[in-house]
Amino acid sequence: MVSSEAPMIRISRLLPMARPRRDRIKLPPHVHCTVARGREYFSYHPYRGTRRAGKRIKLPGAPANADGTPNDNWWSAYRLAAGEITSAPRAGTFAALIDAYRASPEWAQLSARTQHEKARHLDRIAGTWGELQVSGVDPKHVLSLRDTRALTPADANNLLRTLSALMGWSSLRGWRGDNPCHRVPKLKGGDGWDPWPWEDLDYLRQHARPVMWEAAAVALYTGQRLSDILLMRWSDFQNGQISVTQNKTRKKLWIPVHRELGHLLQTLQQRTQEALADPIVDLATLRLPILRSSRGMPWTVDGFKASWSAELNRPVFARLRERRLVFHGLRKSAVVFLLEAGCTDAETAAITGQTRDMVEHYARQVNQRRLAATAILKWEAADQVRNTPRG
Repeated sequence: MVSSEAPMIRISRLLPMARPRRDRIKLPPHVHCTVARGREYFSYHPYRGTRRAGKRIKLPGAPANADGTPNDNWWSAYRLAAGEITSAPRAGTFAALIDAYRASPEWAQLSARTQHEKARHLDRIAGTWGELQVSGVDPKHVLSLRDTRALTPADANNLLRTLSALMGWSSLRGWRGDNPCHRVPKLKGGDGWDPWPWEDLDYLRQHARPVMWEAAAVALYTGQRLSDILLMRWSDFQNGQISVTQNKTRKKLWIPVHRELGHLLQTLQQRTQEALADPIVDLATLRLPILRSSRGMPWTVDGFKASWSAELNRPVFARLRERRLVFHGLRKSAVVFLLEAGCTDAETAAITGQTRDMVEHYARQVNQRRLAATAILKWEAADQVRNTPRG
């Protein structure tokens, strides 16, 4: 007789996935959250990680109560800590500008992940230029700031993008009349990540652990970011399409399922139904994640990154490390493969959710290769005609 407890154990491993995610709270400037043993701890630490870093002060509890209402005690402690640590920055300085930008509706509309990425660069700008007047910065100063990260071109270019967004925001509000970043070029070699060639993708499929290849395949055939594919639920997969709301841009997409991805999803469906001990359950009615770890648990972004890094550090993947292939390059591969298949820029953007300018940037590279290949074929054909004896 089969024990009735076994299915209950498997189901209990899946049930946490069905809980709705709690919305992130928009934290005020200079407040940081750390998680230890499943609990969140908040502190006020201005300009953390920079030369201007102030004293770190712990804040009691959380900014919101369990019912979502503001925690008055927490906010009182925050205001007291902010007043104790530093006075308001001088008017017209970058410190004042950054504080104003972080309190703006434009900042509030950014996703939590984008805020986190931009905050790192804003802290660096504040640490270097905090006391400088916004109106006194010229392109030469921007160039010098960019060059402080010259050893990591991608990071230097991201710093430049963040500064440009800040300057654009300031110019519309009268802090200065122009954007000094417009004439500063990005560093070469800072475009980020190379696309994966087909032969390396096939090598990954043959040698990677199944859970690693499954995530890579979903990223490749949907053209989406890691943070978005890990949030995909079975309820998002219906009628041969996957619906995605991009975490970074909040853009809503409906992506038809590629034939190869469809085969993979069938396998994952069967595995999930076996874990639920219900071979006929309609997964579309359940908010269970499509991708799960080898332990059957939902992935976190940090957890997946750690597992992916460990996977690619195996000796068998030395060739991939030498080529500096990373997970985000799969998204670029999707763009390249779509363009090489003859898709228009608009069709490609409809899949990946990227801007037309970004797709056009990739399209120029693809078109160059296509035109070059055609040119060589014509050259060889001309040589053959020239070398053919005339009777």
